[in-house]
Amino acid sequence: MSINLLDMLKDQVTGSLAQGAAGFLGESESGITKALGEGIFPSLLGSMLNKGGTEEGATGLLNALKDHDGGVLDNIGGLFGGGSDAVAGLMNGGSGILSMLLGNQVGNIVDMVAKLAGLKGSTASSLLKMAAPMLMGMVGKHVRKNGLGVSGLMDLLSGQKEHVKAAAPSGWNPLDMLSGAVGSVTGAAGAVVGGAGDVVGAAADKVGDAARGTVDAGKKVVSGAADLAGKGVNAAGDVAGGAVKTGGSILRWLLPIFLLLMGLAWFFGFKTGCNAVDSTVDKANDLTETVVEGAGDVVGDVASGAMDMAKGAFGAVNEAAKAALDGVEWAAGSVGSQMMDFIDNGFEGDGRFTFNNLTFDSGSAAISGETGLEVDNLAKILMAYPDAKLNIEGYTDNTGDAAANVELSKARAEAVKARLAVAGIDGARITTVGYGADNPVADNATPEGRAKNRRIEVTLAK
Repeated sequence: MSINLLDMLKDQVTGSLAQGAAGFLGESESGITKALGEGIFPSLLGSMLNKGGTEEGATGLLNALKDHDGGVLDNIGGLFGGGSDAVAGLMNGGSGILSMLLGNQVGNIVDMVAKLAGLKGSTASSLLKMAAPMLMGMVGKHVRKNGLGVSGLMDLLSGQKEHVKAAAPSGWNPLDMLSGAVGSVTGAAGAVVGGAGDVVGAAADKVGDAARGTVDAGKKVVSGAADLAGKGVNAAGDVAGGAVKTGGSILRWLLPIFLLLMGLAWFFGFKTGCNAVDSTVDKANDLTETVVEGAGDVVGDVASGAMDMAKGAFGAVNEAAKAALDGVEWAAGSVGSQMMDFIDNGFEGDGRFTFNNLTFDSGSAAISGETGLEVDNLAKILMAYPDAKLNIEGYTDNTGDAAANVELSKARAEAVKARLAVAGIDGARITTVGYGADNPVADNATPEGRAKNRRIEVTLAK
C-alpha cells in the first residue's frame, strides 16, 4: 500500500501552518485549516500528479524537487515569528512553484479555495504561496531519503490519486479539474491560431489575386504595344522590300517614306503602350492609395477604440482609493509612473506599459527582492480604478531552448498576477500570456539588448 502524502502534510504541516497563517493573515484558524486540507494541498498535489504523469514531466519535477531540502518544515512556527520579511521570502518562492505547477490556473484555484473556506481572495492566494514550498519540501525530502529516481517518483505520485480524490470536497476532483482546464486552454489556443490562419490565408489570397491581376494587365499592355509596333515595322519592311525589287530609282523616293513609316510605327506603338502602362500604373496607385487609406482608417479606429476603452476603465473612480495615490512615490520610468502619465495626459498612447524595475531570479519566476514593489504600486492603481483590466505579457531573450523560454515567460507573468492577487486584486481582472523570445525590443546580440528583451509588459484589456 502506498504512503499517503496528504496525511503526512496534515501531520507535519497543516496544524502549524494554519496557526501561524491565521495570525499573520487575520483569518480564523478553522477556515485556514479547511482551505489547506480540503482545497490547497489536494490541488497542489493533484497538479504535481498531472505534471509527473509523463517521464519528461517527472524529470523536470525531480530536478525542481532537488532544490527543496525540506528545511522549511523544521520550524514553521518560528518562520511566522520571524516577521513579515521571512514570510514574504517564503511566499516569493511559492510564486515560482505555483507557476510551475498550476500555470494559468492559479487564479481559478484561488477563487475556488476562497469560496470553499469562506476566505478573502487575497488570503487564499497568500496561503497557496505559503503551502507550495511546504509541499515541495516534504516531497523532496521523501525523494532524497528513499533515493527515488524518475520512475520511483512517478510510482510515488501515481499512488496518490485516490488520496487526492478522497481529500477534496464532494464534486471537486483536482485531477479532472486541472487536466480539463489544460485541455480547454489548449483547445482555445488552437481555435484562435486556426482562426488567425484562416484570416491570414484569405488576406493572402486577395493580395495574390490583386497582384496577379496587375501583372497580367501589364503583360497585356506590353504585349499589345509590341504587337502594334511590330506590325508597323513589318508593314514598312514590306514596302521597302517591294521598292528594292522595283529598282534603285524608285528606292530613292521610297526611302524617305520608309523612314517616315518606321518612325510613325514606333511612335504610335510606343505611345499606345506607354498610355496603357500609365493607365495600369494609375490603377495600381489608386489601389495602393485605397489600401493605405483603409489601413489608416483601421489604425484610427483601433486608436479610438483604445482611448474609449481607457476612458471606460478609468472612468469609475473610487475617490478614497484615488486620494491614496497622491502619497505614492512612483519610481522614474516604473510601470506605475507610466500608467499615471497615461491617465493624467488624457489617455494618449497605446495603453502599453513596461516594468522597468522588476527583476526575477536567474532562470526562475521568483521575483527578486524589493523589485516586487513595482507590482505593489501597480496594485494601488488597480485598487483606485476597479474597472481597469490588464493583460500581463512575459518575454525573454533568445538564449536557451525556445519552448522553455515560453514557459518561463508565462510563469513570470503568472508570478506578477499572483502578487497582484495578494494585494487584493481580483484574478478575474488579469490575464497572462508568455511569448518567450518573440517581439524583441532590442538586439539579442548584446548583453544590454538581451536584458531589455527580458521584460514584463502590461496592456489594457476590455
